[in-house]
Amino acid sequence: MNFFGTDGIRGTYGSSTLNDGTAFLLGKSLALLGDDCPIIVIGRDTRNSGERLFQCLSQGIYDGGGNVINLGVLPTNAVGHFVRKFGGDYGVMITASHNPPNDNGLKVFDRYGVKLCTAKQKVVSAMMSGQSARAFTPQKLFEPVFYDIQNIYAEDVTRAIDVNLEGLRVALDCCYGASYRVATKVFEKVGASVTAHCDTLCGDKINVNCGATHTEFLQSKLVGGNFHLGFAFDGDCDRVAVFEGEKFVPNNKVFYAICKYLREKSALKKNTVVGTVLTNGGVESALKNIGITLLRSDVGDTNVFNLMAKNSLNFGGEESGHYLMTDYATTADGIINALFVAKIFKEKGSILQYARECTDLPYLSKSIPLTDKNIALAEEKSLEQIALQLKKLYPDCRMVLRKSGTEPKIRAYIEGSNAFSAMQNVVATLSC
Repeated sequence: MNFFGTDGIRGTYGSSTLNDGTAFLLGKSLALLGDDCPIIVIGRDTRNSGERLFQCLSQGIYDGGGNVINLGVLPTNAVGHFVRKFGGDYGVMITASHNPPNDNGLKVFDRYGVKLCTAKQKVVSAMMSGQSARAFTPQKLFEPVFYDIQNIYAEDVTRAIDVNLEGLRVALDCCYGASYRVATKVFEKVGASVTAHCDTLCGDKINVNCGATHTEFLQSKLVGGNFHLGFAFDGDCDRVAVFEGEKFVPNNKVFYAICKYLREKSALKKNTVVGTVLTNGGVESALKNIGITLLRSDVGDTNVFNLMAKNSLNFGGEESGHYLMTDYATTADGIINALFVAKIFKEKGSILQYARECTDLPYLSKSIPLTDKNIALAEEKSLEQIALQLKKLYPDCRMVLRKSGTEPKIRAYIEGSNAFSAMQNVVATLSC
């Protein structure tokens, strides 16, 4: 059985997909797969189920002969960062990222601070399947958070991105998530004047009408505030949405601006970057015009990273707001990316102007809920056949149909002049 989806193990807490036993089995399996007395570094976001999952995960690790370093509440990238820094065997981030508060998940990192590739996921899944989630009552473990870890991480981040934001007024939406404390620390360390929203420990509000997936909240807070920049993070702070003044900067323009800046600074390896099958064709065209080649991976920041690594590249990203800057981190870090965007703003004056030549081709995207009636159509081969049939009707459209790896939905993305008509046909076909 493969326990892993697009980005770790994820589901509604208490379901068959994600429960106390899942966490226990993962912890024990990682401990058994590690070296003698292996060290597993654990972080989490603010979800109410996070502490319980931490206890079960830790108990599994101790049962398998391992040891735990507790980072407490920190962004996902902090786990990868501290696995490397502390010489850990594995890392686990307890989070469901941008999903609702009742969901949770387990993102697993190897000793290099990299999310497990498919081959490693299979090894861990096989070990989990071979273990028994014995009847146990999770103990209330007293596992103190590593001393001053928030400030240590803030210091490491600000050393990585050399920028002085004195004179800049910045608004942050921490969405009651993993960035709720550390984001403000980081921006204040580099001199910015910070106004933070949703920056309290409140796990039942994480991602609820706020954060990177609900940018209208921060936009409302920016009105009349005379801010230079605004940044909205998601639950585990691996995504960031960007505002310049009161104007939203589309994620594709953020991606393009980072590419362009790195190219100008001769810091872009091979003048090549990685996007996904969902990266708009307008971005690809704009990049080509400034001498940058775009490679496409499947959806998921792990797939983006793997294609970057295969080609020895140092930048890639997704339209969802994940940007991977591997000169600074092994996975997407919303705070690092926000600092880098602020650096570009300080030097270039306006992100929107700097990326003005990057314009999207017409496109539509839609999520179609999975039901008993259409679940058979969600299989990869079925979706490929549907896409091929529709391509004959709409030859000018680029079409991506896929089953979500994080939610019970089918994702449809269509790009081209007939995107509206094509999407109507897709919805009618998949909503049977």
